[in-house]
Amino acid sequence: MKLILLKNYQEDAVSELQAKTIKQFERSGNRTIVFKSPTGSGKTLMMAEYLKRLVDLKPYNFSFIWAAPRQLHKQSRESLKKYFHDTQSLKTSFFSDLLDNKIRANEILFLNWESINKENNIIIRENERDFYLDKVLENTKEKGRELILIIDESHFSVDTDISLNLIKDISPKITIEVSATPSLENEHASVIVDIDDVKEEGMIKKSIVFQDGYDNDISNDQLITIREKGTNILVLEDALKKRSKLQTLYQKIGKSINPLVLIQLPDRKTKEEDVLMIEIIEYLKTRSITTDNNKLAIYLSEQKKNLVNISKNSHESQVLIFKQAIALGWDCPRADILVLFRNWKSVDFSIQTVGRILRMPEPEEGHYKYDELNHGYFFTNLDNITLND
Repeated sequence: MKLILLKNYQEDAVSELQAKTIKQFERSGNRTIVFKSPTGSGKTLMMAEYLKRLVDLKPYNFSFIWAAPRQLHKQSRESLKKYFHDTQSLKTSFFSDLLDNKIRANEILFLNWESINKENNIIIRENERDFYLDKVLENTKEKGRELILIIDESHFSVDTDISLNLIKDISPKITIEVSATPSLENEHASVIVDIDDVKEEGMIKKSIVFQDGYDNDISNDQLITIREKGTNILVLEDALKKRSKLQTLYQKIGKSINPLVLIQLPDRKTKEEDVLMIEIIEYLKTRSITTDNNKLAIYLSEQKKNLVNISKNSHESQVLIFKQAIALGWDCPRADILVLFRNWKSVDFSIQTVGRILRMPEPEEGHYKYDELNHGYFFTNLDNITLND
């Protein structure tokens, strides 16, 4: 594994997180630390390095639980397993991997947050082997280990009554809530990475450009654009023209980067959405963008096409149709353009929404000499977009 050098803001965040963790250990009771860092800043990398440094401290004896929504816990486990491959400083495990019905020292148990929120889940239910979460936690604490709970993408679930009760049952000494948009309430300490620092080091794009090529007005946090009267096809044409321009610029600087257009459909299934899907696919076919020639990728619950290695910069797909379901934790740095159609009715345009087109394709290289490549682009015919922080 090649040596990973942290960016300046990453080093500062890891050091601050470690220092505040130790300080909170000195306080009585269970403590909560919020780690707020923008999408694309390398939250998982920073957490991995933080954990590696933490277990080197003496005389502490740590065990960890890493909980994440949907299937993100699997993605996170794979990333941390690779990070610790050379040093073997921490062991990464799923529930079935645990030995002796306990979380060992310097072991991270990865759990799906929704599954352990369900009372009938096998991990929660008592059994004759005493191999269930409550018993595992009891056995772990009996060994004198300090339990740290990490809740990844905490904004999705941490504030529900079920989740709060679950955290109470786990009773970790330290809970770390990790998110780009956390709820900053009732925490005992916080570590916040400034988005300007992330941009300055070229990890993410400088900005998101709305309706490139058209005049836009912002009034009372509402985006007003001339394209609100345009058809879905006109909006899609705008996005594809921009994609071609960006591809030409990448070629000029000798980069084999194939910019990706994301078409995000509303996360519902009605006749209206079916008609929209047909309209999009038929138009893309006229531009020789189809699933058959691999230039169109689809990620829907009922249909998945051309997704293998789609995050690679040279992947041949030019357009991806998806829904909100894959937005969480999805990492495809060559995604430069986001398209939303009028079927959304209205959208709160937030950090989470634009996060999919914020990453730079080659964060280790920073921003490119053609500034047009250093921005993300958003096209829509929505007539009601609320701009949020």
